[in-house]
Order: sequence, then C-alpha cells, then structure tokens
Amino acid sequence: MTRTAWKDRAIGALVWLAPVLFLFWIFQDGFDCWFIDDDFAWLGLIRQLARPHGLLLSLFEPAAQGTIRPWSERGFFLLFETLFGIDNYPFRIAAFATMALDIALLAWVMRRITGSRIAAFIAGMVWAANTALMTVMTWSSAYNEAMCAGFLLGALALFIRYAETERRRYWWWQLAVFALGFGALEINVVYPALAAAYALFIAPPERRRVLLRSVAPLFAISVAYFVLHSAVAPVPRSGPYVVHVDWRVFRAMALYGKWSLLPVDWEAFGHSRLLGKIIIWTLVAGIAAIAAIEVRKRRIVALFFITWYLATLAPVLVLPEHHSDYYLTIPLIGFAMLCGWGAARAVLEFGARGLVAALPLAAYFIGMIPISRSATHWALLKTEPVRGLVLGVQAARRTHPGKTVLLDRIPASVYTDSIAHGAFYPMKIDDVFLTPESKDTIRALPDTADPEKTVLEPEAAWHAIVNDQVVIYSLSGNHLRNVTEAYERSAPNRFSDRLPSRLDAGNPLYSWLLGPTWLGPESGVRWMPGSAEVRLRGPESPGSKVELEGFYPREQLNGATRHLIVTVDGVEIGDQKISDPSGDFRRTYALPESSIGKAEIRIGIRVEPVERRDGQEYGAVFGKISVRPS
Repeated sequence: MTRTAWKDRAIGALVWLAPVLFLFWIFQDGFDCWFIDDDFAWLGLIRQLARPHGLLLSLFEPAAQGTIRPWSERGFFLLFETLFGIDNYPFRIAAFATMALDIALLAWVMRRITGSRIAAFIAGMVWAANTALMTVMTWSSAYNEAMCAGFLLGALALFIRYAETERRRYWWWQLAVFALGFGALEINVVYPALAAAYALFIAPPERRRVLLRSVAPLFAISVAYFVLHSAVAPVPRSGPYVVHVDWRVFRAMALYGKWSLLPVDWEAFGHSRLLGKIIIWTLVAGIAAIAAIEVRKRRIVALFFITWYLATLAPVLVLPEHHSDYYLTIPLIGFAMLCGWGAARAVLEFGARGLVAALPLAAYFIGMIPISRSATHWALLKTEPVRGLVLGVQAARRTHPGKTVLLDRIPASVYTDSIAHGAFYPMKIDDVFLTPESKDTIRALPDTADPEKTVLEPEAAWHAIVNDQVVIYSLSGNHLRNVTEAYERSAPNRFSDRLPSRLDAGNPLYSWLLGPTWLGPESGVRWMPGSAEVRLRGPESPGSKVELEGFYPREQLNGATRHLIVTVDGVEIGDQKISDPSGDFRRTYALPESSIGKAEIRIGIRVEPVERRDGQEYGAVFGKISVRPS
C-alpha cells in the first residue's frame, strides 16, 4: 500500500475515531454510573420469567406508558443480567459501544451525502458534545435512544447503498433493519420520512421517482405498526404522557430548539445568563447564515438534515406535559449533520474567510463541553449512595439471616432513586422497610412504591424490636452503618406498645396482628381464606372508616362477582360487591361509634364465594388494612 493510501486510510479512520474518543472523554464518568430509578423495574423482569409464557410476556407485554420495546429495554436487561448479574459495567460498556457505532454510522452517512471528511468529522464532534446525550451515557434505561439511533442510521446507510448501486439486496437489508428498529423505540416509525427526504433532497434527480416508489412500502409498514401498537398498547389517557396536538406543540419546539443550542442546566451549574444568550444568538446567526447560503445557491441538501431533526422530534412534541432534554438524542443527529455541512461548505467556498464558521462552533463547544462533563459527574455522584444502599442491604441480609432490615435516615433523594422504584426486588429481597421517622422525609410519587407499604408504623417497629426481629441500618455517605444498638436504646422514648391503626397484610412484621387463618406472605401481599380477622386500634373520632385494599385474580372475577363482608367485634358493618375487571379494589366501611377510643378492635373479613384448590380456600389477596379518620 502506498504512502498516500495509508494517509488516506488514516484520515478516514480519524473522521470517526476522534469523535468517539471525544465522546468517551466527555462522558467518561458514565462508565461508573450504577443503576437508578427505572433500571430496577427492568432488572426485576428476570424474576417474572417463571410465570407461564414468562419470556414472551416479559419481552412484549405493554409497559405502563404504553410502550413495547423488546430489544432496547426488556431484552437488553434480561440478557445482561442473566450473563453478568447486578454488575453495572457490562451495561455501561454496551451503551458506550453502541454510541461509538452510531458515530461511525453518522460519519459514513455524512461522507456519502456530502463527500466531505470535514463535514463527517464535525458532525460527529457536534453530536458527541451535546449535553442531551448525558442521560444515555449515564443511565442504562435510556439505552433505547442509542439503539434506535443505530437502527435509523443503519437502515439509512443501506438505503443509500441501494440508491447508489441499484442492488435490491441493500433495500431488503434496509427493510430488515427498519423492522427490527420497532423493537428499540417508537420513534423508528418516522424512518420512511427520512428515506423519502434522502430521495427528494439528495439522490440524483433521475433516481428520485424510483426511490420514492421504493419508500412507499415502508410508509405502509409504519402505518400498520402504529395501528397495531395503538390497539395492543393504547396511549395513556391521563398523566404526563397524554398526547395533545395543539398550540403547545410550537412552545415545545421552541424549548427543544433552545436546548439543542445550550444545555438545559446552563445556569444551574453556575454559568452566566449573558454568556448563554451570546452562545444561543451566535449559533442562531450561524444557522441563519447556512440557510441564506443554501437558498442563494439553490441547494436543497440541507433540507434533509432539517427533516431528520423535525421528523425525529415530532413524536415528543405532542407530549406538552413531559419535556426532557434526552429526547433530543436522535434529533440532534440532524442538527449535527447541518453543522458539519455548513462548516464544510463555508471552508470549501470561501477559503480562509470561511473559517469564520468556526465561531458558532466554538460557541457551541464552549456551552456544551463543561456542562456535559459536570452533569455526567453529577449523575455518577447521584448513583453512588444508591449503590451503597442496595449492595449494603444485600450484605446485611447475609450477615443477619432470618432478620428483617430496617433502614433509618434515608435521604429523600436516595429513596426516590432506589426504594421507591423497587430497588431490592431484582435481588429477591422483599422485606426491607423504613423506620417510622422516615415518613417525615419521603413522599409519594406517581408510578412508584406506596410509602405506607414501606414505612413501618411505630407500634409495629416497637414490636419487632422487642421481639428481636429486625436489624437497623443507616446510610452514612455511600455505605450502610449498623445502628441497631443505638436505635434500640432510644426506641422506648419514642414508641409505645399499643396496637397500630394500620397494617400491611403482606409485611411479616405485622403478622402478630393477623388471625390464625391467614396464609403466608407472598411478594408483599397475603391471601386470606373464606374468612379471616385482624386486630387494630380503634378510631379516635366519630365518622372514621376501615379501609381495605387488595385484589382478586382476574380469573376469579370472571367466574363470579365477589362479596366482601366486614364485621367489627362481631357486628356486621357492610357487604360490598367486587366486580372491577382490573381485579384491584379499595373498599371503605363506616365504623360504629362503639369502636371509638378502644385499644383494640377485631375486624372480621369474609369473602363469598371462595375458590378451593388442593383442599385450601382462597378468598382474596390483601395489602393494606387501615382505620382512617373521617
């Protein structure tokens, strides 16, 4: 190979390798980030494989937000947890490797579209620097963005090869990659628009008609996917993921446009508002200059880059109640390509004067790089106490077999990032609870664990301490510290030996309040037979109610409507029907005045009819049972 050929190959490798190394340098702390938030839900899927059709349901069952992403979330977590357990590094390495592949594909696509190595190099650098990528580079649950970007770029690369060579095998390979992309992220549905934009704005005029006809089946597939997905996983009708097509779309577009140019946390990290405005307007001026040049030269290539940005951003613009900068991960590819194209054309057409294009790029990197690095380090610091908590509880269970772990003084932020999302469930630890004082520092959040099921009642905590059922740990920095002795010494001054007014039937520490007929706890709930009894403290004021929460398996409700009959100290206070097809129920019954002020009331529960299997009665499954004031 000649020296020229070696030089050419080295430059070609640098075009994609330098942005990859740049990406790794900026987000290097992301390698060490542990699991957090939604990660625990996906890690918990492995416990559900034992159910009938467990693998299929785990991969394809719609999630709460109406999403079905078998490759990028369910399959990703199931595969890596099966191979590596609760080890964050393989997950993070996979995310970094996928992003490296995405940058390589981006460089290849830019080379084919523009014929410019400079454009390909700048596009990769611009995309790699953007702070919106921080979430993907630090949070395993955001892997869907990296994977979907790979599918979109890979399918487009194959379509480009088809357009250049007219070989049908490339079209079919493109179709396969496009179809697989639906298992990564719903945004994949816009790919036909990207292929059509390539045919319209980049392909030679004589090939456009043929290429546009070849895209038509892709549109049909996207429409079919949308219809099928809407049928099996309807979009939510309440909450932040409700779709609205109204004037707020334009407000969202303006917001995401601003975040594309300047990090959302610019001022939060202590940077000047004035400097931020200068960066934004410098970039706006640069983009306007690119547009003016393209219009004057009657070139339409830039329209492809704009189409990429708008088409991939469109699905999130209709979510006006839920904005997140990491949604820009894929749209920013179009923005990066536009920047690379504009800078390369400026240098090519204006020579030394074209170097003025470096000013907007410099402003962009000045705004993005420090925030990207700082935000990544912040994400690492956020996961460290979660790691210490979860692994510390796992070690405590090994050290104190047979005892329940109580956690004291858990910061609200750590609780939200871990326990509220079921952090112990993937490790088959179902009996970790918080001390009564914790109710003053944590709060309920949508789609997270109920704090009342996590925080012990003071009376239950006292009973567990007296009977040596618990070991108590406190989070100190990033590790757990055994504080059992100190906590027990102070407990008599804070707790009493009276009965609580609330219990969680599935919590073993409340078993002393249950009658003898109850079955054993199972994953935080408990079956009762045809009849059962619990003991609680009587109400303190008139008008109080007893509240029952539980569920019936759907197959039971399909057989017959159930009756829930409740008594207090032997006197019936209500008979209610349960027929909700969801199976969940919450029923309240007015307590008699005779129960007011009593130290103990006996609440009887009877279910009619009951199921009988293998000689055992199964009435209903219960969670919380409470005496509530009016």
